[in-house]
Amino acid sequence: GVNSLIAAAAGNKKVTVFVELKARFDERNNLNMAERMKKAGIRIIYSIPGLKVHAKVALIARNGDGHQSVAYVSTGNFNEQTARVYTDHGLFTADADIIADLHQVFNFLEAHQGSAMDPDEPRPELRKLLVSRFNMDERLHEMICRETEIAKAGGEGRIILKMNGLQYRPLINDLYEASAAGVKIDLMVRGICCLVPGQSYSANIRLTRLVDDYLEHGRVWAFGPDGDRGVFITSSDWLNRNIKHRIEVAAPVINSALRQELMQIMHILLS
Repeated sequence: GVNSLIAAAAGNKKVTVFVELKARFDERNNLNMAERMKKAGIRIIYSIPGLKVHAKVALIARNGDGHQSVAYVSTGNFNEQTARVYTDHGLFTADADIIADLHQVFNFLEAHQGSAMDPDEPRPELRKLLVSRFNMDERLHEMICRETEIAKAGGEGRIILKMNGLQYRPLINDLYEASAAGVKIDLMVRGICCLVPGQSYSANIRLTRLVDDYLEHGRVWAFGPDGDRGVFITSSDWLNRNIKHRIEVAAPVINSALRQELMQIMHILLS
């Protein structure tokens, strides 16, 4: 990946890379790679003080050459070692709304290079992406509440969530309320989980952990039967740090064939 970026810069392409230095076990490696790219003429943006950027995204913007811009949103890092043992999902898309949203995310990161975020500053208006610190927690709350209201009205409320950790209390409480209303909820949580299944208020919640030959690293959120009210892939868990203290990105899977394929994977994992 780094060699490809250096080759692009050598071919007179404008290349900008955000390098997160608050990367557990990878700080020195990230610094070395950043210096190598910088020497090749790549513009480097370093970490935002007090705020970790955990999103795994890329944007190829094409201007005036007749080709379409494309965006990439992933659940995992660009890391050739972990790619051998982790399972992840990536979405490569030319969707104009997602591209516009991703432009806003990169503009935000560039504007805050070397400076802390002002908690009172305006947040970008996003069309399709969910981004923590901007709109993620409120949009998740709305989607869970929508399933709750559907179940209360006699419809089929359904939620399937796969992630590495579940701790954020407001969303856990939303899931309890959804369960009490009759929403059928399946959770696949590989690591820490603060939600308690098997209680009167969580009777419709099934919690499982997946341990297999590969580390289940992909995060997928699905709402509605067969994900017909929204399927997202994301870098984010539902830990306090992800929701409140990091920049994370979740992207909707809009293409029906891709959404069906992802839901099939989820049902295989649940079985």
